[in-house]
Amino acid sequence: MGKIVITGASSEIGLAITKRMADLGMPMLLQCFRNREILNNWENDAEVVTADFSDDDELDIFISRLKDVEILIYAAARTDSGLIPQIEEESLKNTIQVNITAYTKICQAIIPYMCSRRKGVIIGLSSVSASRVYKGQGVYAGSKAYMESFTKAIAAEYGRKGVRGNCVAPGSIEAGALKRLNNYAPEEIKEINALGKLGKPEDVANLIHFLCTPEASFINGSVIEISGGHWLGV
Repeated sequence: MGKIVITGASSEIGLAITKRMADLGMPMLLQCFRNREILNNWENDAEVVTADFSDDDELDIFISRLKDVEILIYAAARTDSGLIPQIEEESLKNTIQVNITAYTKICQAIIPYMCSRRKGVIIGLSSVSASRVYKGQGVYAGSKAYMESFTKAIAAEYGRKGVRGNCVAPGSIEAGALKRLNNYAPEEIKEINALGKLGKPEDVANLIHFLCTPEASFINGSVIEISGGHWLGV
């Protein structure tokens, strides 16, 4: 049986994904950078690895552990923000390293095994920002646009070898910065999408779980937005 690898597993969305994917009954490897204690309850059921993907050595060590990967869910991300002239070099470097380089290198490492088994699923956690860029999110949005294009390339190159690549693009999810903002401006937040409410991390997890099942076997090279109709009707 192959293995599920989930990066960014200690985030709110990452933890929801972990809980949902556990239903598949496959071995799991969970990566986190911060907040490892959130994954303490999973140490008996999964391999938990702390790795800073902005560090080349730590990334290479993590990649060396990737054996028999059947499903990759890449939810690790740097979400630094700032207007273009204000972006610091270190922030730029780290965002590219985590959101682009690490994702690319991990896929390079696992695709040959997936091809040999004629079976594999790769899901990148993108963002609605990739197609609708907000002020201060130029680098972050660009990195997510790369993820979407790169994942489509995986689908095009390896679909005939049994490897499916898709992206899920959340927006209006009650997690991270948007969850904190909701505490201060709940009415304004309700206007952010056509449903007039925020989605839950579990909504994202349910979609990702579906994409990893045989029922989604004909979905390949797609970017699926899960946002409640982001900005529609406003």
